[in-house]
Amino acid sequence: MKSIICILLILLSSTCVYAEDIKEVIAVGPSWDRFTNRDGTGLYHEILHAVFGLYGIPVRRIYVPSERAYDLVRSGRADMMTCHDEAASPLQLAHHPMFAGRYYVFFNKERIGEWKGVESLRDKVIVWRLGYYAENNFPVPVQFREVKTGSAALGMVLLGRADFYVDDMAFIETSMKENKIPYDRNAFDMRMAGYRNYYPVLLRSERGDAIRELYDQGIEMLARSGRLQDIFAKWGFPFPPYRFAEEGK
Repeated sequence: MKSIICILLILLSSTCVYAEDIKEVIAVGPSWDRFTNRDGTGLYHEILHAVFGLYGIPVRRIYVPSERAYDLVRSGRADMMTCHDEAASPLQLAHHPMFAGRYYVFFNKERIGEWKGVESLRDKVIVWRLGYYAENNFPVPVQFREVKTGSAALGMVLLGRADFYVDDMAFIETSMKENKIPYDRNAFDMRMAGYRNYYPVLLRSERGDAIRELYDQGIEMLARSGRLQDIFAKWGFPFPPYRFAEEGK
């Protein structure tokens, strides 16, 4: 226990100069069920409030589509977009992920035939929400299309205009709830297509670097104290494989 307290004091003292200069953190991105609910609850909301609460810094969320969120961070009008697995200059990823998990594909069983793992995706048309995935997320060549919403992606598979809809399982389930197209659920299936980490996206700037350091060190503090594990358990998501999580206990 003493070792944990010492580590927290060291981390806090090394970042206090940044915390004094930052009066508010603005996080942007879509509203996702169980991640960023519009009532202020959800995994990402709770993590950010806990992390920056360590420094007495409030977090304000602005709900916008992903591409708009990137624009706001690039222009310096927002501090971070939550969350993605890659970032192109002038953007950067935080060091520690905010979420880690499997992503799945939704498909018509008769159209695809026997599931053979990722090999079933080879040269097929895969649809995803704008900016959510990239060709390099798949180990085999694929054709892809991007649409604005998960329900639109689901609809393309239901109507036979695409072979697979790829997304996190929670998002596919949300799209299924929002769907208005009649279909036989037994004719479709979901299978895991991959696994990846999702990180806050920040601007490469003095402020962006400072907020990134506060975030990364705050994640370590919460994990070492056990608070971060409790947040993931509360929302029913697996705890990311942080390398530091078991150190110092």
